[in-house]
Amino acid sequence: MSVLFEPVRLGPLALKNRLVMAPMGTCLDNGGHITDDTVAYYERRARGGVGAITVEGCLVSADTVGPEPRISGPEYLPGLRRVVDALRPHDVTVGVQLMHPGRQVVDGPSVAPSPVPLNSFSPVPHELTVPEIATIVADYARAAVFARDAGFDFLEVHGAHGYLPSNFLSPQHNHRTDDYGGSLVNRARFAVEVARAIVAEVDLPLVWRLNGTDAEPGGLVIDDAVAVARVLADAGVASISVTSGTWLTLQETLAPMSVPRGHMRELAAAVRKAVDVPVMAVGRLDDPALAAELVENGEADLILLGRGLIAEPDWPLLVQQDRLDEIRPCIACNACVDLVGRGERARCAVNPEVGRELTWSVAPAARPRRVMVVGSGPAGLEAARIARLRGHDVSIWERDTSLGGKLEVAGLAPSKREVLRFKAFQAARLAALGVDIHTASPVSAATIRSERPDVVVIATGADPLLPPIPGIDGPIVHDAQAILRGEIPVGPGTRVVVVGGSATGCETAELARAQGAEVAIVEMRGSIGRGIEAITRRQLVRALKRDGVEVLTKATVVGIDPLGIDWESPDGARHRVPADVVALAIGWRPTGTADLALDDIEVRVLGDADTPADFVRAINSGADAALSL
Repeated sequence: MSVLFEPVRLGPLALKNRLVMAPMGTCLDNGGHITDDTVAYYERRARGGVGAITVEGCLVSADTVGPEPRISGPEYLPGLRRVVDALRPHDVTVGVQLMHPGRQVVDGPSVAPSPVPLNSFSPVPHELTVPEIATIVADYARAAVFARDAGFDFLEVHGAHGYLPSNFLSPQHNHRTDDYGGSLVNRARFAVEVARAIVAEVDLPLVWRLNGTDAEPGGLVIDDAVAVARVLADAGVASISVTSGTWLTLQETLAPMSVPRGHMRELAAAVRKAVDVPVMAVGRLDDPALAAELVENGEADLILLGRGLIAEPDWPLLVQQDRLDEIRPCIACNACVDLVGRGERARCAVNPEVGRELTWSVAPAARPRRVMVVGSGPAGLEAARIARLRGHDVSIWERDTSLGGKLEVAGLAPSKREVLRFKAFQAARLAALGVDIHTASPVSAATIRSERPDVVVIATGADPLLPPIPGIDGPIVHDAQAILRGEIPVGPGTRVVVVGGSATGCETAELARAQGAEVAIVEMRGSIGRGIEAITRRQLVRALKRDGVEVLTKATVVGIDPLGIDWESPDGARHRVPADVVALAIGWRPTGTADLALDDIEVRVLGDADTPADFVRAINSGADAALSL
């Protein structure tokens, strides 16, 4: 893997290695201005040894609306300079991405080459006139000057993912009949004009982010992308960053954990063969061996790390020092993407430091204490890890035969195996840190008395809800987790009805169908997959329907017997679904902890033991508890 740490050139610049932080939105800015939190976020990644950092997309036009930072006026320069100045001591090359969202805005006016809305729920964008196109080209050039004045070493134009330059390139969405539409040459004219305007205005290397495919019917395909890459290189672009997808196909752009690593490598390789400038590859390349393979095979010159560097800022240093077992794995759960997409600050399901780098400090405890953690789900594992790092004497207790809690169960679904990697990582770190691990060890008040801890952290998770449905205690009814664990065998010929279509229900249905069972999901709400991150949800629901899982929504279960279930539709009609196995995935309630409360021992309750929560909130609650001890 030493090839990843070879110096490489980007135009006149010499990067210390081939690893580049990909630009990803954070929502850490304030009204378009860079904040202290933004600076700390990027400075933390610079400390980790990456060769270059591309600061997230900044809006180039003053009249655009969005949560992104801005580079559309001089008032934004002080914050941008602060980012550059903070990163300089870390021997990292610093760039910034210039972007115009085009029609892909959440709220506010949108523009596009043609009046084609993003989807049926979106407004019709304003069709740009030729003078308006010229104004936007000038906005890019002006933003490039601001970037140079802020001290950035290179620039990147976001020309992919359905944003304005990408929208011009798409034959599906660009219906113009003038010089900016029709042929590929014409559809690429806007991109070429932007590139030439920037190159003429500033003497900084320009990277162009380009879709190898839009991954949507009638969109840009790889042969078109290769031709566009050649034209852009001729226009003075110093590097092509190859990606894929649009807002309509985000499962390509931000692949969930069910998509194999390196799924875009063929796109980068095709462009690499066609141009004489360095090519950047992306797409879950946080496997060091895979990343090195792409470079060694000549498929790419530089490796982009996005979510992998959010999860593990020290990825480059740990790989270079052959400390691979210390790399906190990104599980591609897209929690970071989901939060930012909702306009919330970036956080991470596996790294509680994300979004609070400015104040994050795992300092030695002023008074080391004996800490007993009860429960080993995401909250308990993180509480134990950080408490031990702070110097506390820590033990962790789990009633099951292995650590993991909800992590263990969630990772059993075919599309969520990555979760088990994180569970294994946490367990290994606890062992390496010297945490005293007790499995198959239920905890009672007597256990706590015997251990005599100074503080008990209760992270026992949540128990399944059991609503008062007639027959819910019948012989064919089981908790969905029992199906996931393999305790209730299902296979060809087994008729499985999953009651509840949230995350656990969908994952249970996925596993049962993969094992050959006939599967139906019965959900009382209007859709399934609620509570699952949007990209993962889209991918999973499509896969369930493709694989023949029957989905019944707006269906209230009113009875269960040994032969199946009865459900009622909104009009009051009764329906019957035969079943051999009924799997309950209706919801959760906090596990009772009153029997563990002791008057003379400090007790903290967190994670699902307090309120059922997702992994982001769970791991952060564990971290917060440990940091406050």
